[in-house]
Amino acid sequence: MRLSELLNTQAITTRLQARAKREAIAELVQLLESAHGLQSQGEILDRVLRREAMMSTGIGNGIAIPHGKARMVDRLVAAVGIAPEGIEFESVDGEPATLFVLLVAPESGGALHVKVLANISRLLKEETVRRSLREAASPDAFMAALIAAEATYIP
Repeated sequence: MRLSELLNTQAITTRLQARAKREAIAELVQLLESAHGLQSQGEILDRVLRREAMMSTGIGNGIAIPHGKARMVDRLVAAVGIAPEGIEFESVDGEPATLFVLLVAPESGGALHVKVLANISRLLKEETVRRSLREAASPDAFMAALIAAEATYIP
């Protein structure tokens, strides 16, 4: 499964307002719930923050992939945000994160979310892909760049 299949343009922002890690996660969760018609009464935010407390999902190269599982989610869903100025995210390379992918899976999700995480990691290890996504001027442009990159790098 590809990231583009888990998104819609309402779940993408090219200008995150947050300036700190917790704020960024909260903003992404709000975006995800709004775009996918979910109302978790704080469950998704709580689960993602708990997962993040165990180990940072800042994977380096300016990328963070916060994720979690929630009871009220019945399918894998995602939201994406770009913070051009960067946000300190306790990334493995010590650099601020600028590209965020929030992934939320059903509690009974099995291994599908692991495969999606692997596909996202494979895609975002390419500098040209990271650059084209970060430079997207709108959610539509981001989605177009993402679909083009997936066609090239995800079998």
